[in-house]
Amino acid sequence: MKQKNNEVLDYEMKNRRKVRRSIFQLAILLIVVFLVFQTFVEMNRYDATDSKEWKNKKGFIALSYPGVSRDGSDSLFAKKQLQQQLQALTDQGFVTISQQDVLDFYKKKKPLPEKALFLAFEDGRTDTSVFVNPLLKKYNYKATLLSFANKLNEKDKRFLQPSHLKQMQKSGFWELGSNGNRLTYINIFNKAGTFLNIRNDEEVLSKDEIDSYNHFSMDFIRDQYLIPSENRVEMERRITKDYEEMRQTYQKQLGSTPGVYMIMHANGLYNTANNLVTEVNDKEIRKTFDMHFNQEGDAYNTKDNELYNLTRVQPVPSWSTNHLLMKIQKDTNQKVEFVKGNEKQAKQWKEIEGAAEFNENTITLTSKARKQGKLVLTESNDKDIQFTGKVGGDVEGQQSIFLRRSDNGDGYVKIAFENDQMIIEEKVEGHLKELLDTQSIETINHAQATDSDESTSRNENEVQQEKLPNEKYIEMKLQDNKLSIWINDKKVINKLAINPDIQAGKLALGSTWITGDFNDPIHDAHFSDVTITSLANKDVAQTTLFTNEIQKPQQVMYTFVGSIKSAMNWVVDNF
Repeated sequence: MKQKNNEVLDYEMKNRRKVRRSIFQLAILLIVVFLVFQTFVEMNRYDATDSKEWKNKKGFIALSYPGVSRDGSDSLFAKKQLQQQLQALTDQGFVTISQQDVLDFYKKKKPLPEKALFLAFEDGRTDTSVFVNPLLKKYNYKATLLSFANKLNEKDKRFLQPSHLKQMQKSGFWELGSNGNRLTYINIFNKAGTFLNIRNDEEVLSKDEIDSYNHFSMDFIRDQYLIPSENRVEMERRITKDYEEMRQTYQKQLGSTPGVYMIMHANGLYNTANNLVTEVNDKEIRKTFDMHFNQEGDAYNTKDNELYNLTRVQPVPSWSTNHLLMKIQKDTNQKVEFVKGNEKQAKQWKEIEGAAEFNENTITLTSKARKQGKLVLTESNDKDIQFTGKVGGDVEGQQSIFLRRSDNGDGYVKIAFENDQMIIEEKVEGHLKELLDTQSIETINHAQATDSDESTSRNENEVQQEKLPNEKYIEMKLQDNKLSIWINDKKVINKLAINPDIQAGKLALGSTWITGDFNDPIHDAHFSDVTITSLANKDVAQTTLFTNEIQKPQQVMYTFVGSIKSAMNWVVDNF
């Protein structure tokens, strides 16, 4: 009988394993090198459009995005979300323009593309370049990457360094701009009313803890009584020195100063800032940069705008794609085509006002500016009906569900939510009556569930749920003119009497902007994992009219995909 080789002494086998392992490791290394090379050393180049065809002499829109990461956060855009918005802008016909195009538009009166877009990304984060780069190539877009000058002297891997910025410039997809010399806060009060000394960005753990502050170049340095602790000469010397340091850093690290400036705070200069502070900033800005986007909140720059007081919009990660498009439509007065998402689901509904997107298990209903959005389920002309699902939206608006809504809107029962408040109204032949005064409701608890399967289901979709602010689990039944409502599995309304004159009608969803001290005139209402059912009676069997709830086979896939994403994010964060 042939004796087996002793693997421990089989040097040839061990050598073969070493070779295979070395080949595998080399392959992984080559993949990593290729990805880095793709990010910073471009294989293809930006293809500029032919300016001979441009005829637009009216103006352009400007958007400046915050940082971009793989899955996003409260302050960072997710790559997928940014891609959806850039795709929508491309579908609208927007063409990106360069800094030189803007200069030529104002100084030489040269025309722009019919739908001209100046695109920028702020803060100079490394992950922004990694995730945005492929999108610029995909859409053949040019963008400006803004940086803080003092970050170019640090070895902080979160921020792009001079060698990276130079490589990005060579590709043609990127130009450079500046957010200033430093991200430093002055005149700070926290939520407890305590006055804080000057703080750099890394010394401020969370802006949620801060009640008020200003940026380094935007005011006198003041004491706890807001009395200036420096005189005019000292203030001017401090701010002038900051600009000098910025110019020196850019010159040393990049060979020149970027052409575009977007100051922190926006909207301060020429408006709320102290006139003496404005004067020294204005002087240094004109000395340093070719143009200045000083304003924020309006996307559209006309031919009458001033080159050192341009305006842009900073999209927020909580905005849906239609939210951005609605903002552009408001600012430009140009018609846009809103995105629909899942066409099969969209065909079951009729938009009365605003715009709706159907994305997997969520309906996002976007209001018109300072108005509302309304969406009607076409096959829901039932008297007795049940709604279950999750409802949420930002603090700057109201989400609502209409039951038995008449075709002309003169009759309905309305259940509305504003943050942690609920209001119930009924309308009969055009006359509105409040059935329930504002009632406080408990905030959502994701751990609530009646069995282990349901609890697992909710946790699997945690990433999606986190993006629905003020979310509530809702169940409501309107049967035999009696309304019952459960919120977060707790019964809060028990058989509230409804006017019997409100007969069978359709179910509708609403999204409404509310007045207040808010910057954003547009509201996104979210309705996820929704099931709408007509209730059984002696004439009709119970029927499901609509559902976008994720089924168990899909839940397994979400769990698997979520695990893969978590592993990838861990690798990115730790290596």
